[in-house]
Amino acid sequence: MLELLNVSFGFGEKEVLKNLSLRIKDGEFVTLTGPNGSGKTTLALLLAGILKPQIGEVIIEGVKNNDSEGFEEKRRSVGIVFENPDNQFITTSVERELAFGLENIGIKREEIRKRVEETLKRFSIGALRFRPPHTLSGGEKQKVAIASILILNPKYLILDEPTIYLDPTSREIVLEVVDNLRGNISIILISQFPNEILMGDKIYFLTDGILEGPFEKESAIRKGVFQIPSLVFLNVLEKRRLYDAPNIPDPEVLCDEIEVRKKKVKHR
Repeated sequence: MLELLNVSFGFGEKEVLKNLSLRIKDGEFVTLTGPNGSGKTTLALLLAGILKPQIGEVIIEGVKNNDSEGFEEKRRSVGIVFENPDNQFITTSVERELAFGLENIGIKREEIRKRVEETLKRFSIGALRFRPPHTLSGGEKQKVAIASILILNPKYLILDEPTIYLDPTSREIVLEVVDNLRGNISIILISQFPNEILMGDKIYFLTDGILEGPFEKESAIRKGVFQIPSLVFLNVLEKRRLYDAPNIPDPEVLCDEIEVRKKKVKHR
């Protein structure tokens, strides 16, 4: 289990997170949304053990952040992928990128070769193995970034707005990769795209450092967590039957339709 317990955190005089508690169980798919500047990335960095709370506790697999030696070991069970994969790439080829983290934690060469081959096959990126990461498309970059974390076998994967800079085709590639992980690993997906938020089994909303939730899909929509009139959004969702539909439309198309509906409502 991954847990934040009564956590507060700030930068200077600015309080970013306020007495926040969150519990993520093994195998859960959780989504988090909120406006820009609400503290989503700070929350992600706390969950990953990169930041330490000023008040409260981060607990990974039962080990608290004040247990420096044990907590550092447990941190390895949490992987994080940021919105810009270029900031994570270190090496000069996809193959080397996959091997880099394993080398850092002292995995034997034979095991590294095995895991790299398995990961190239699993993510269908064998054709990219000798390509420099910076030459890849946006979707390919995020695919490699996710693969380079998952090759370390984490129990928890945090994705901090991984599709925000991607075109619709690349976004679809990344979301398919994420959805295929469902049930095999705990996923915390941070996003402002409606269709991505609805991927979660549990949905949380963060605003001004205060966390609300968990919500299920319908209650989250009625709560108005998408920063648009909830009844308008619900109307669009019901029309498209998104609750049960296997294929959710591209968020840009959905948001365009929402804007049209908002104007119609406004002029009634």
